[in-house]
Amino acid sequence: MTQKIMELSNLLNNIGEALDIPESKYIEARNRYNGVKDWLCAEESTLKQYLPDIYPQGSFKLGTVVRPIGRDEYDIDLVCFLSNLDTSDITQAELKKVVGDRLKAKETYKKLLLTEGRRCWTLDYANEFHMDILPSIVDSNFRPRGGYYEHAILITDQEKIKEGGLEWLSSNPKGYAEWFMKCQEKTFHKSRSALMEAAQLKDMEAIPEYRVRTPLQRTIQLFKRHRDLYFNGKEHKPISMIVTTLAARAYIDSEETNLYQALYDILLNMPNYIQHINGKYEILNPVNDDENFADKWEENPLLSETFYRWHKALVNDFIKSGLLDKDIEQSAEFLKDKLGTKVLEDAYSRIKKGLTFSGPIIVKSKPVGQHCSC
Repeated sequence: MTQKIMELSNLLNNIGEALDIPESKYIEARNRYNGVKDWLCAEESTLKQYLPDIYPQGSFKLGTVVRPIGRDEYDIDLVCFLSNLDTSDITQAELKKVVGDRLKAKETYKKLLLTEGRRCWTLDYANEFHMDILPSIVDSNFRPRGGYYEHAILITDQEKIKEGGLEWLSSNPKGYAEWFMKCQEKTFHKSRSALMEAAQLKDMEAIPEYRVRTPLQRTIQLFKRHRDLYFNGKEHKPISMIVTTLAARAYIDSEETNLYQALYDILLNMPNYIQHINGKYEILNPVNDDENFADKWEENPLLSETFYRWHKALVNDFIKSGLLDKDIEQSAEFLKDKLGTKVLEDAYSRIKKGLTFSGPIIVKSKPVGQHCSC
C-alpha cells in the first residue's frame, strides 16, 4: 500500500507541475509587475507623495496558479496601496482616478488599459496576462487590532461610488497571504530543504520561494482544475477563496508531506469548516471577521447546493473511485476526464521517461484508507 501511495502521489505531483505556470511565464509576469511598480512608485509619480506600496495578491502570491483552459493568458492581481491616506483624506472616486491617471500618463499602459472595472484598473497584455491593479488605502478600523489585521486595507468599488461613496469595502490580501503561509510553514520548509538537497545546494535561499510547492498548494491546484472542468463555464461554481480557505483550514498545523495523504485528509475535512447557523452559511475570512465568503449562499441556495455536489464529485473521483487499486497508467487514464487530457498526458509522459516532480515524496508510516463513508 505504501508503494501505491508513493506512486499515486508522484503522478499527482506531476499533474500539479503540468498545471503550474511555466517558470519562463512566471519570470515574464514578474518583470511586467516590476515595470508597473516602478512606474507607479517613480520619483516623479503623482502617487509618490502618498507613499505607494505595490504588491501581488491572489493565486500568484499564494502559489496556487492554475494554467488557464483554452487560452494562454494568466491573471495577475496587484494591490496599489497608498499608505499615508485614509478616508478623511480622499474619496473612493478620487482614489480610483488618481491611480488611473498615473497609469494613463505612460503611453504604453494607456494603450493596454481596458474599460474601468468595478474595483480595479486592468492592463491587457494580449495572449500573455491580464493585470488587475486594485487601488487601496489604510483601514483605520481594523489595523489597531494587530496581528494579521495590521495589513487591512480599504478598496474602491464602483457600485459604492454610485451610492455616494461613503461606504468602503475592507480587504486584507497581505494578511491572508501571511495566514496561508502559516498554515503550511512546516511542510514549506521541508519542501524547500528537499529542493536544496536535490540541487546539491548549501543555502536554502538559493531556492526561490516561487519554486516551492507544498501538498496544500498542489491540492488546491488540483481542486481548482477539477472545479473548472466539472462546471465547464456554468454558473454557481465555488469561488477560489472558498476552495483555498477551506483547504487551508483543513491542512493547518499538518506535517503531512505526501500529496495523496494530504489531499485525502483535506478533502474529507473541508466541509467541517463551513458553519450553518440559523439557516445562514458562514465561511469567514480568517483575517477579516466581517467578511463571509459564503455571504451569497443565503440569497442563492444554488451556490451551496452546487458546492456540496462538487465536493461529492471530488470524493468520488479521488477516493471512492479506487485510485489506489489501479496502476499508474489506469489512474492517469481515469483522471483525464477530471483534470484534462493534455495535463495527464504531460504528467504521465514525465513518469515514463523516469522523471519525477521537483518536490519531495515522504510517506508517513500510517497509510491512507481506501474508502470513506462520506
